[in-house]
Amino acid sequence: MTAASRRRTLIPAAFADLSQWPAPDEEALDDDALARYIPRKRAVQMYADGIPHSDITAATNVSRQSLFYLVGRCVTAAGDGAIVGFRALVPWQRLAGYERRAPVTHIAGDGPGGCAGALTQLFSLYPEVERDVRNRYLGNHGHGVPVVRISYAQLHGEFLEHLRTLGLTDEDWPFNTKNCGYKSLRAFCLGLLDEQPTRWFGARAGEEEVRRHGVGSGQRSVLPQLRGYGACQLDFHKVDAASVMILETEDGGRLPVPIARWHIGFLIEERWNLVLGAFVALELTPSGDSVLEVVESALRPPAPTSDTAFCHLTIDGKVFPLQVMPELAFQGFSVLKMDNAWSNAATEVVDNIIRTVGCAINFGPVKAWWRRHPVERIFGKLTERGLKRLPSTLGSGPKDTRRSQPLEKAMRFEITVRDLTDIIHGCIREHNEEGNEGNSFASPMKALQHALARPESGTFLQPLPRAVQKDLKLLAHVEVVVVRGDRNKNVRPYVTLGRWRYTNAALASAYRLIGRELIVYCDRRDVQVAHATVLETGEQLGLLQAPSGKQGLHVSWRNRALMNQSGLSQRNRERGSSVVTRWTDMKEGELRERGKLAKNRKRASKDALDLAKVQADQERIVPQEPVRAPAPVHPLPVAPLQVGFFDFEPPPSKPFYLGE
Repeated sequence: MTAASRRRTLIPAAFADLSQWPAPDEEALDDDALARYIPRKRAVQMYADGIPHSDITAATNVSRQSLFYLVGRCVTAAGDGAIVGFRALVPWQRLAGYERRAPVTHIAGDGPGGCAGALTQLFSLYPEVERDVRNRYLGNHGHGVPVVRISYAQLHGEFLEHLRTLGLTDEDWPFNTKNCGYKSLRAFCLGLLDEQPTRWFGARAGEEEVRRHGVGSGQRSVLPQLRGYGACQLDFHKVDAASVMILETEDGGRLPVPIARWHIGFLIEERWNLVLGAFVALELTPSGDSVLEVVESALRPPAPTSDTAFCHLTIDGKVFPLQVMPELAFQGFSVLKMDNAWSNAATEVVDNIIRTVGCAINFGPVKAWWRRHPVERIFGKLTERGLKRLPSTLGSGPKDTRRSQPLEKAMRFEITVRDLTDIIHGCIREHNEEGNEGNSFASPMKALQHALARPESGTFLQPLPRAVQKDLKLLAHVEVVVVRGDRNKNVRPYVTLGRWRYTNAALASAYRLIGRELIVYCDRRDVQVAHATVLETGEQLGLLQAPSGKQGLHVSWRNRALMNQSGLSQRNRERGSSVVTRWTDMKEGELRERGKLAKNRKRASKDALDLAKVQADQERIVPQEPVRAPAPVHPLPVAPLQVGFFDFEPPPSKPFYLGE
């Protein structure tokens, strides 16, 4: 092997095909740059073809040493996983970052001029400073107590304190600049986004932004939108319009059901954003039954007696595509995309959908609404058009100007389930027939019709098998119940489903089944459809019958459960005291009144006795009569007695009156 052939090994074998090298847009280069680029490119190509160096230098004026340098630049690894290629031959192109080698000589107080590469040089001298900055900015990850989204000002302060502990003075960078390296530190932190994007978004943006990092990556979709009815999306939207739903019972009664949060489930076709089915779930959290109701509405045409068979807000009363185009009834699809909600991932839901439709189910990542952005966009559009215009809307938040005493208005207007259903169905029909830019300004319905008329579009009818259509068990719900009854009191066997007693002739005569378990297959849309089978033996007992007074009521199991809950709640609110309790309270009141009267009588008697006693005492006191003037009497003089040294004068004698 000659020296010339060895030198050709500068180009790795994996990159021997120069036609695959990245290249700049030559039309975008100016004349001076293009005049330098073309000879360099030709020289590298001649080198790869094995042309001698003397001929290369004569043809391109590129010396042998310069050629080796240019080839080395071309095969340098780029940040995108490939080599730089011909882009390295463009004049004044820097392949690596600037590395400062000279010390920073700066006068304190000057601007940042002349300090290029100072931070990189500092980090190379003190790697512990760079490590501390990274950990504080991107999260500690096990290095001490984490700081949530530390500010640049706080990070800069800690950065300077760390440098002071290392012995740097005011004569050293960054203390000898006006901003003390604040701009350089901030630019370094922003540059970490290119190095560690996942960690950067996790520390500076949030968990949702980390999950969203894969959106718009430029990678081809695993499930591309190749044709109509290839993939469908199913999701539920929480409605923020508080309402008082009115449920009508079989006897014409009206039960008010206040609901502060409920949901709408949509099934859309992903190619044209065509809404195929929908269901109003009057639940705080959508259940597995609601998921199956959405899929059922897109497959089976509604019965003439169903609430969804006719909409009062559309011209012809039709809503879904299978009503407008009857040939779309029981139309299947290939992939169903859902999120990881527990109602969607329930085993019974997944099994029923796969067994009935025969499609694959793709569960998207948790809390990643952007993976189902078409259905989310439709939710927003229909909400703005219809539901947020209701008088009972809560708006988008507490400060929304459309929010005006929503609960009071909901109670006053008494929005019925049929009212809400008509509004939602009217908005769906309007969306399906409105042109949009994504469909070349054709409506989703028109786009579907055009695709079916053109075989080259790849869209064709794919109905479910006729056996599946006749016995569509998508909404079949299985319950295991215990047979009740009493042989001693001759209470015939029965089962309880939703607080109702179900039985039939076969079950009512089978006393041997009391205490044993049955499997009951219920149709979620009709409480009258319930087939029973003995769990142990598999014996078919046939269709069970509802109570005699309820056999004409055809409602869904969910609505009947809602009626039971509302009725029990209303009864609890209206329930008062019993008649016996009210009679007892009345008697106690009378006794208390009698006690007060008796007590008042005793007090009055005592007061009267005290008054009488006082009066008697006053009567016993006689007032003294005035003394009459006595008759003049001349008493005899009496000489005073003398006892010792004292003279004693006797008391005057009692006056004497004549006649005494």
